[in-house]
Amino acid sequence: MVPMPLSLVLVPDQVAAHILTHVPELEKLARIDFQCAFNLDSADIQIPHWQQLARIVADHLDAYDGFVIIHGTDSMVYTAAALSFMLRQLPKPVILTGSQRPLAEIRSDARMNLINSVELATYPIPEVAIFFGTRLYRGNRTVKYSSIHYNAFESPNFPPLAEVGIDIRVYDRHLQRKGEFELREAFCDQVLAIRFFPGLRPDYLQFLTDLPVKAVVLEALGLGNVAVKAQSLVPLVRALREAGKWVVVTSQSRHGGVDLSRYENGVMLQQAGALGAGDMTTEATIVKLMHLLGQKDYDVQQIPEMLHKSLAGEISSKEK
Repeated sequence: MVPMPLSLVLVPDQVAAHILTHVPELEKLARIDFQCAFNLDSADIQIPHWQQLARIVADHLDAYDGFVIIHGTDSMVYTAAALSFMLRQLPKPVILTGSQRPLAEIRSDARMNLINSVELATYPIPEVAIFFGTRLYRGNRTVKYSSIHYNAFESPNFPPLAEVGIDIRVYDRHLQRKGEFELREAFCDQVLAIRFFPGLRPDYLQFLTDLPVKAVVLEALGLGNVAVKAQSLVPLVRALREAGKWVVVTSQSRHGGVDLSRYENGVMLQQAGALGAGDMTTEATIVKLMHLLGQKDYDVQQIPEMLHKSLAGEISSKEK
């Protein structure tokens, strides 16, 4: 991104043509080739863009030691999750990075984020990751928590893969390959997410039973609690399941996860047919459902099993 003349509005620009001018140190770290897939505000990223990035990596997998994707921060965690599910048994690092301030600005964080991402892409860390600030995180475990801080991302339920200070510390917690690389591009966009709040009227959501949506992600409180007395959501969840739609419960609490067996409210959701997302982030849950629903070799009844199965390190364990 570069600032428009006489304006504070930022617009996409062909960074690749200028990047070595701003960050000449990159040539001391690695031999780098550039490819501009597209120039978009990250809010405009759609499924075909995820698929295009995955194909670029897959098509050039044997030619490079690692890949760095320069990406806008707003939807970076969604792209990272999507790539982690598409690029199965990845043998090399794919690192997404970006910045809070444009590369051309004096106090930009882009320069160090890019330098560190390129260097980390030369390490044997075979998974999709996000580097920002001083830490490398598993991509599908990461959330953006700040729109103003330079350390804008965190990984609430999984520790960093690496940390950068005077030295680079790479931790032995990256994914272990269990088979040959596989590209799985298919996605389904018939997923909807809803945030619960006290006072939410279930009748406002009755229309969901008639929509062609296949899965609803319900972002609940704490360990997976919603209202079950006045304005109970339980009948809605039951109606959605009877209509053949999956309901998956995530938590508005970043740290921890969902356990629908812990409290009566959660148990009632579970009895109505809802599934808990364990310690997956809401973002990863949404993308994983889009991915699972797009796979033709999965029977629809396998969704609960696959939801709780780690495909790329996105979940720690099956919900109780």
